[in-house]
Amino acid sequence: MRILVVMNRFPWPLKDGGTLAYYQLLKGLKLAGMEVHAAVLNTSKHWVDFNQLPEDVQQLANFHLVEIDNRVKPLDALVNLAFSNKSYHVTRFDSREFRIMLRELLTHFTPDVVLFESVIMGVYLDTVRENTRAKCVLRSHNVEFEIWESLAGIEKNPIKKFYLNSLAKRLRKFETNSIQGFDGMVCFTPQDQKRFRELGFNKPLEVIPVGADISRLQPDESAIQPMTILHLGSLDWMPNQEAVNWFIHEVWPSLHSQYPQLIFKVAGRNMPDYFKAYQGNGIEVLGEVEDAIQLMKESAIMVVPLFSGSGIRVKVIEGLAMGKCMVVSEMGCSGIYAKPGKELHIANTAKEFIQVIGNLVNNPDVIAETGRNARQLIEQFYEQEKVTADLLAFFKTRI
Repeated sequence: MRILVVMNRFPWPLKDGGTLAYYQLLKGLKLAGMEVHAAVLNTSKHWVDFNQLPEDVQQLANFHLVEIDNRVKPLDALVNLAFSNKSYHVTRFDSREFRIMLRELLTHFTPDVVLFESVIMGVYLDTVRENTRAKCVLRSHNVEFEIWESLAGIEKNPIKKFYLNSLAKRLRKFETNSIQGFDGMVCFTPQDQKRFRELGFNKPLEVIPVGADISRLQPDESAIQPMTILHLGSLDWMPNQEAVNWFIHEVWPSLHSQYPQLIFKVAGRNMPDYFKAYQGNGIEVLGEVEDAIQLMKESAIMVVPLFSGSGIRVKVIEGLAMGKCMVVSEMGCSGIYAKPGKELHIANTAKEFIQVIGNLVNNPDVIAETGRNARQLIEQFYEQEKVTADLLAFFKTRI
């Protein structure tokens, strides 16, 4: 099968959940023997020097990169708000050069399927339709506008609240209209599947989760440093910022008072400068780390107190694959086939996080058992070969 993947960033380095999802997709398709071309926006935020990448990364697909400056510019955002009804999220990814590249690529490569990663790339659907008769499928990582609706709902500053609501409204309009143009959709969770049906999408729509490279993600109980808690996630993503701020202010003071030997490590790329002020009182602010896998190996407990967003949390999948004992909000484990109390632990309030983590600290055997159960869960349902087979079956039989 010949597949063209249209991507809004390059799948490297493996520093955040979105990049991991892209990387796993391409690696799975390559191992399955597919002929894959990837049309990629090389954005200012996630820019890569392709020639300096590891050889195995360069060979994941036949890559076609176009550079774009998609930085958020306050003046552009203000002009967009005042004089346009388009989504600023989308316009930042709209490139004339990328359209030209797509047209040229489709003159010599005839795909069977064009897979769009992120609804944002739906801005190029018309260009693809004009140049190929291939089936066009959207793999949606989230219901994008719901993330911004959630953030607007908790924002207390009235000016920021107004702006976030405006962003969410415009993105909702684009997302609702854009999805109708695809021949099929793949999403990561049953919750998102239900939401897309409510938005009027009545074509084939399958739930296929993110796969895990279990050969790369190997548990190591001997490396665990007792009494360590970790939050790992991209910190330029607002829901993660919200999660860490909430945990530090609402959970950590009481937890640290009861268990002063506990250490809370905060790691992730593009950490805001103000996070440095959290250093101390048992908190280690690490920022971006070179070896996230080693950091996970060393941590006894991972926490994901996520309260906004949609889709599936790739870092939760990775943590479970690493055999980590995870304490996660219901939203943080949305769409993951894990049994609370067996493969992970659920907490939704500050009191619940304090109680659950305290019980784990007092029962290290439960930490170990939860981690082993988590690894077994990933091996059964999320191994990359199985996930890729499900995706290819969807292409062949449903669209």
